[in-house]
Amino acid sequence: MPVMSPTRPEREEDFHLTGQEERAAEVLRTTPVSGPAVVQARVELHLAQCRRRRGALALLCVRVDIVSAAGGAVGAEAERQVRHQVSDRIGSAVRGSDAILRESDRDTCVVLVDAGTAVAARVSKRLQQLLEGGYRVGDETLQVCVRIGAATHPEHGLRAAELLRRATDAQVH
Repeated sequence: MPVMSPTRPEREEDFHLTGQEERAAEVLRTTPVSGPAVVQARVELHLAQCRRRRGALALLCVRVDIVSAAGGAVGAEAERQVRHQVSDRIGSAVRGSDAILRESDRDTCVVLVDAGTAVAARVSKRLQQLLEGGYRVGDETLQVCVRIGAATHPEHGLRAAELLRRATDAQVH
């Protein structure tokens, strides 16, 4: 079995596993939800590596809200499908060396390694364009609203908690 990147598990299908049957469709390909404490610990690990290399690091906090275009309630299965599509788009928008960490179903943090403020702004704009808009699920169209906040090391903080707080506070409301 090939070694998979812990930061990009949604890309298993790119490894074209030999000798195995096609993966079952119900297998979840998205990055699993880690929770705030695990996300903070992983960001701290990235910061430690960044400090050793005397490099930069950018953190994007992406909040995704899904609403029905018709104004009604969004079903759990439809929401799951849209979140899956959003996760795939986030994975395709960042480099393989970047880390994607899901704090919750709505919140994803993207760690951009060796990236400063300018790169964070470009990636943030690209994510906004890729993610926001209508998603078709069956006969229904669901709207995705995205808020993205950014923080960079060392400009906005030296610790993970500072960067996460700054990026969350910077999300456009």
